[in-house]
Amino acid sequence: MNLTELQLDAFKELVNIGVGRAAASLNDMLDSHIMLEVPEVRMLDFDDMTGVTDNLAQDLSCVQLGFYGSFTGMAALVFPPPSAVQLVSALTGEDATAPGLDGLIAGTLNEVGNIVINCVIGTIGNILERPLDFSLPNYLQGQLGELLKMGDDDQRKKIILVRTHFTVLEKQLDGNIFLMFEAASFDALLLAIEQIHAR
Repeated sequence: MNLTELQLDAFKELVNIGVGRAAASLNDMLDSHIMLEVPEVRMLDFDDMTGVTDNLAQDLSCVQLGFYGSFTGMAALVFPPPSAVQLVSALTGEDATAPGLDGLIAGTLNEVGNIVINCVIGTIGNILERPLDFSLPNYLQGQLGELLKMGDDDQRKKIILVRTHFTVLEKQLDGNIFLMFEAASFDALLLAIEQIHAR
């Protein structure tokens, strides 16, 4: 089952509310003026994910977070290397070329990813009245297909790509949020969206 245009529009609305809350939380917690925009939300097949990044050989920076409850799956915030470095540099005040920056990347991106994913998934769960629990954030580096691999039945996962633009200290940075749902959970998500809109 794929998203209809109406379902996709409703999901975009939920994502945009969550991203707005994430930006407000980041501004408060990190004491930096951060703007987040979502230019695109679309469904992907697992085999299509490799086409999302420009350079398939590059190691990406990724923060993963599992979610459980009425919907089960995994969310991941993924940055290409230049955006990861520039974002951490902007948030920590460290020079992007400083040798010590590598040691700050994991911790800083873990915090950012935890806030963004919790706000996006938490907002979806709250508005749809389906509370969710979360695992601890996990920072990884690697190629996209391996970073988002959940198990042997990945072909059956329903994947939603949320392209995200970060603006920090006038620097424009790109990241992608991947929301991966178990097939049954995705059907439950669509049903919950329909029930809310039917009220």
